[in-house]
Amino acid sequence: MTLQKFLTPALLELLPSPVEGPQVWLVGGAVRDHFLQRQSFDLDFVVAGDALRLARRIADALGGKYYALDSERGAGRVLAPGPNGEEWVFDFTRMRGSSLQDDLWYRDFTINALAFDPHNLDILVDPTGGLKDLHDSLLRACTSEAIQNDPVRALRAVRIASELEFRIEPNTIQQVKAVGPLLVHVSVERLRDELFRMLDHQQPARPLRLLEHLGLFDTLFNELNDHPGGDSPIGDKRDFARQAFTVISTLSEFFQVLAPRHDPDAASNSTLGLIAIRLGRFRESLSNYLVEELSSGRTQRAWILLGSLFSTDVIRDLSGDQDGSPAGEDRGSKTFAASAWSDRYHMSRKEKDWLERFLVGDIPQLLEDAGGNNDLQIHRFYQRTRSAGIGIVFGDLANFLTETNGAPADDAWESRVNIARELLDAYFNRRDEILEVESLLSGEEIISEFKLKPGPVIGELLQRLVELQIAEKLNTRDQAIDAVRAILPNGSKTSGGLL
Repeated sequence: MTLQKFLTPALLELLPSPVEGPQVWLVGGAVRDHFLQRQSFDLDFVVAGDALRLARRIADALGGKYYALDSERGAGRVLAPGPNGEEWVFDFTRMRGSSLQDDLWYRDFTINALAFDPHNLDILVDPTGGLKDLHDSLLRACTSEAIQNDPVRALRAVRIASELEFRIEPNTIQQVKAVGPLLVHVSVERLRDELFRMLDHQQPARPLRLLEHLGLFDTLFNELNDHPGGDSPIGDKRDFARQAFTVISTLSEFFQVLAPRHDPDAASNSTLGLIAIRLGRFRESLSNYLVEELSSGRTQRAWILLGSLFSTDVIRDLSGDQDGSPAGEDRGSKTFAASAWSDRYHMSRKEKDWLERFLVGDIPQLLEDAGGNNDLQIHRFYQRTRSAGIGIVFGDLANFLTETNGAPADDAWESRVNIARELLDAYFNRRDEILEVESLLSGEEIISEFKLKPGPVIGELLQRLVELQIAEKLNTRDQAIDAVRAILPNGSKTSGGLL
């Protein structure tokens, strides 16, 4: 993606030329990505004047939307429609300091401290040596105080270095390590947003491992530190984190080989090859599921990866009996830790509910090639887990590979993948048959037919009826009435508490 594609004549006409007042420069990530030949849909401009006024004028002229990002700092955003239906993002910020060079020195890393004259891309301003660092694949802080001035830049260093596969310069590493204790004083929303940007990385385990290596992981996930090892296969928290990273890495490999546009070589080994063969039919549906947002900017893909941090060392009790079992106690402690973490980072109710369902759900013990005999178990599984069930399916596969060091017995792995295929097929292709079955009788009909009083028992009867429709393949109203009559003592009841 070239900068010329963004810098259309229509946009350039709206930007003041260098001979007119206020000067405008294209800066930051878009310039960096231009030299790296990477696609980007975001352009940042620094304005020697009223940036908010310029942003509003450009939004109006391009038929876009304007948002004030930070009125005090003079930062505004324009969302403009691109030629192919994509959304282009233009950020305009008032220049810091008395010159463009001052503004660039105030920035985080040298590779982000590059500026172009948008009217003449032959004019590059590079006071910090960022272009050389780009060529050397090196991430360097602009100044010795750059990260201390804004500790969130430590997380940004981890994310950018992981994303670009750059080395972090030694002095910058020392800055990152030094600000770890300061992160507790940073807005949790800013920390949260950086974490989720890391989880959107194609290989999310890479930045997480780097966070742990640099001593930042425990601060960001201190709720995990209180988890008792007990009889868990992972007693040491450091080993736990590293095993969780392996699970997350495996999950990202699954999602890559099942992406609509995938690299066939990525599925060259037998374990991933079986995933591609047996689950490849769900590529499009899975892709849509993964990018669905539970809250603004936070996708189900990211939540599956995040949930794996809390669930990796939970011993899954495949019988589903959690009462008093070590697995149930461990599951409870992890749910508590995840809830505390979600509260600290101000997650939405919908996200907290999704995460809890992910942590307490178990893969049902299905019989291979059993046809409809598995339908009732699948229905109950998704009744408990809702959309988090898909995450549980892939989490189970990833945990299984991790526990077998990536080399499971062929028959055991094939059985696991076949069960996953049946669960995915139910969710994506058989919702009306299994997940969202409509009762043959309404609550009002049951009340009228059997002279019952309204109350919770009616809901219980409806659920039992739906399960009978799934298990016994009931098709008619008369069959449904006979089924309810068989459930009720003496064929009828006039008060609750019968089930």
